[in-house]
Amino acid sequence: MIRSLFMDYNETTSYLFSKHAKGMKLGLDNIQSFLDGINHPEQGFPSIHIAGTNGKGSTAAILESILREAGYKTGLYTSPHLMDMRERIQISGQWIPPEKVIHYIQYFKPDIEATNLSFFEILTAMSFLYFLENKTDIAILETGLGGRLDATNVVLPLFSMITKIGLDHTRILGKTLKSITYEKGSIFKFNIPCLIGVNSNKVKTYFQELARERTPLIYCQKQVHIYNTRLTDQGSWFDAEAEYFSYQNLYLRLLGHHQVQNCQLVLLAVNELMKRGWMISERSVREGLKKVQWPTRLELLSEQPKLLLDSAHNPLGIKSLVKALKTLFDYDRLIFLFGVLQDKDYRKMIEHIIPLAQELILTKPQSDRALDPENLYGLSIGRKKSVQVIPDISQAWETAVNLAGKNDLVCGTGSMFLTGELLRLWKRKKNHIVYQ
Repeated sequence: MIRSLFMDYNETTSYLFSKHAKGMKLGLDNIQSFLDGINHPEQGFPSIHIAGTNGKGSTAAILESILREAGYKTGLYTSPHLMDMRERIQISGQWIPPEKVIHYIQYFKPDIEATNLSFFEILTAMSFLYFLENKTDIAILETGLGGRLDATNVVLPLFSMITKIGLDHTRILGKTLKSITYEKGSIFKFNIPCLIGVNSNKVKTYFQELARERTPLIYCQKQVHIYNTRLTDQGSWFDAEAEYFSYQNLYLRLLGHHQVQNCQLVLLAVNELMKRGWMISERSVREGLKKVQWPTRLELLSEQPKLLLDSAHNPLGIKSLVKALKTLFDYDRLIFLFGVLQDKDYRKMIEHIIPLAQELILTKPQSDRALDPENLYGLSIGRKKSVQVIPDISQAWETAVNLAGKNDLVCGTGSMFLTGELLRLWKRKKNHIVYQ
């Protein structure tokens, strides 16, 4: 039965984005009420729940790739999206079809209105319905913001995973590492293990205080040994050992040392699944690491000049980017195209990139929360002679590319709202298909 009627996909997405404009609501009451009314689809399939400041999307993508190669029908729920809202909900690498989005909104609009769901809560519930309807073997769910009050925190997963913790979203999650660790660690569930990624001893101590005796914590740095690591601009090679496997010369397609650290946590999840009887062959691991795609994470679009997109959007991410730029790539000059949201620690972010940049172009991401690039200009002009403010992203990108010689590197970074649009521009120029 269709209980509400939309004419087409565009009208449906307009309705959804009208909810987006009202912002994200933290809290579980509304989504719990909605799920109560539809018999809790999130309880109908095994899941893995991932939180963290940086790397949770990459971690989810790597794990999904391995499990898909192992023959499992995988669900993947991530946020935000780069170019199309449907990216957020995938089964076995395929986005949710437009007609399914229309169907769910048509049918459940009265319930959505009755429970006052936000954009993120609607998509979270939609992912649960879609994964259940399609009988996924396992779903990997990434938190949207924090953990404690995030809409995804209604699930009872096989286990949880937490990636690297740093300072981000401090206005909402708190201004200290301890408060942020508490928010992220509040995805802990009684007697359900949580796998902890590479983190400082201070963060680990905070997790231990929060878990106490109720949540078993398993640390990737203790359980998975990574060695013989070789990092290049084409990917990374390394050996890995844990209780249930020993692999030599693994190749990870995603670039950077931080992605090897994310992979260390993923391999801990593989070890945990194997312990529980899930069949994951060495071939599946190798193929999953080799084939994984996660756009705009140190993504090299072209050579001569090198055009690089990276969605680093906080100081921790920018530090990983800078490390990669110093160690992985050869170039004569580095041209940064930088845009950021106003609620980020943009002062620290630009402090990291100014020493490397021969040319700095400041632009404005496509978001209501975007920082006016003139504010960045004041932080930059005293330290760099060549700083330009070009608010229009397309014009800024064209300027950056035209400035580059064949041995130079152009890096677009600072926000997914910037890199997503840059990727769209690039695909349009190369006549690639943007939408599935």
